[in-house]
Amino acid sequence: MRATNLDMLVRAGQPPWHPVPKARDIDVWDKYEFPICGSYRLDGNLVVFTLITTAGTRSLWAYTPVAREAKQAVSQATFATEDEFNDFLTGCFTGHESVFAAAEDFVITSKSDGIFIPAARNALLVAGAKWYAERSAALYAELRKRLDSAASHPGDPEELLSAAQGVIETLPV
Repeated sequence: MRATNLDMLVRAGQPPWHPVPKARDIDVWDKYEFPICGSYRLDGNLVVFTLITTAGTRSLWAYTPVAREAKQAVSQATFATEDEFNDFLTGCFTGHESVFAAAEDFVITSKSDGIFIPAARNALLVAGAKWYAERSAALYAELRKRLDSAASHPGDPEELLSAAQGVIETLPV
């Protein structure tokens, strides 16, 4: 298998279950009102995706490429119980680098770099939530810096208004 470029697994502006325009053979394994986990092919590689959690209109997703030697097992897996399926899905991510994506109204707005998922209870949720918190903190710091800069130059009220609107638009209520 060619080394999978994790940066290519997800793109902003795409639905989480079709995270790049070049995704092919999208196989939805489970859905509720929308696909919540499954796989897709990208440049000959198999990628597994899953919804981690939702909050209002926001959602957090994870993606990981499947090793060449595991492709057939993943593609042909069957399960007798929901617990077996959940263990399988967890195993797809454990011990591998994954990419997280944040979405608003089921459109990806940002993505992580590769993050290693350790073998620990709820590791995917923990890693995803930590990435989201770090991303939010960095975004807040950037917005605060812009707002402070605009406030220190009162002669440009349009920049101050734009900075304030950016804060209100970007950060949750």
